[in-house]
Amino acid sequence: VWQWQCLLKSRVKSKSCMGMGHSVDFSKYPYQKPDEEWKAQLTREEFNVLRKFGTEAYGKGEFCSFFPKTGYFKCKGCDFPLYSAVAKFQDCGWDAYSVCFYSDDKCHVGLREQGEVCCNNCGSHMGHCFFGERKSNSNERH
Repeated sequence: VWQWQCLLKSRVKSKSCMGMGHSVDFSKYPYQKPDEEWKAQLTREEFNVLRKFGTEAYGKGEFCSFFPKTGYFKCKGCDFPLYSAVAKFQDCGWDAYSVCFYSDDKCHVGLREQGEVCCNNCGSHMGHCFFGERKSNSNERH
């Protein structure tokens, strides 16, 4: 059973650094595959964003203007469900979500240093989380 969770309530930071020029220990995540398989599965841009912490071009995301009434959004790398469709809201040019899924007391979305958001199944980079902007009921923007 999936439930909702705000990252603010479970703010757990890893000791791993992220971002350009830094590395993350992907071996701590349950879903594993070698870089060669990631590169075969993902486009060059997807690999850069998910595995190398790049930034998707502003307003160019596949789901940037897609607001379904039902369903969920999953990790492009491992198909792990991350956000319900009802958690998505209109924002400034990138996808924005107010809360994420968790099950069995495990949050599906991780929060690393400097507000980086990742898939808690494969460790793929999902963007950043911003707190206190008052753009959503949870006061979070993922």
